[in-house]
Amino acid sequence: MRVFLSLLLLLALTTSSSAIYCLCKDGVGEKELQTAIDYACGSLADCNPIHDNGPCYQPNTIKSHCDWAVNSYFQKAGQVSGSCNFSGTATTNQNPPSNLVTGCIYPSSPSTTGTTTTNNGTNPFPGITPAFGPTGTGGFSGNGASSLVISHVLTLCFSSLVFLWGSNVRLGFGHV
Repeated sequence: MRVFLSLLLLLALTTSSSAIYCLCKDGVGEKELQTAIDYACGSLADCNPIHDNGPCYQPNTIKSHCDWAVNSYFQKAGQVSGSCNFSGTATTNQNPPSNLVTGCIYPSSPSTTGTTTTNNGTNPFPGITPAFGPTGTGGFSGNGASSLVISHVLTLCFSSLVFLWGSNVRLGFGHV
């Protein structure tokens, strides 16, 4: 029993991935996907890889190009909470798209975003509040790493309690 619980604890601590991608949702209309592409590429995203002959141009579908654009935006925004929504068009995922071609490397963290942006994250249309896309941090600041830390802490605490319970260590609770 102790071996099983130890393996469970080890598995719980090693299975999480720090890779986070922002991808367009399946089943969203082409007009909404194009709006997400236009917003992302018009502000923070580096959309050069999805241009003709770019390493991520294939597959040449609006969904695939939307995945690249919103993910590039999300990574350049530092994975800030709320920066992967695009009016409900996109969501985060721990896995990259399954249809990647050789040579297309999706950034999965703010440190692997590649090229830099020329507008330094400012609104590309001064004086105009964006009507689409991320409009703030959703009340949170930072890069989203705090939720990852909290997740690890809770996993460790729960796993420790399970381990102690399995090893018959008295936790001070009355037993009937």
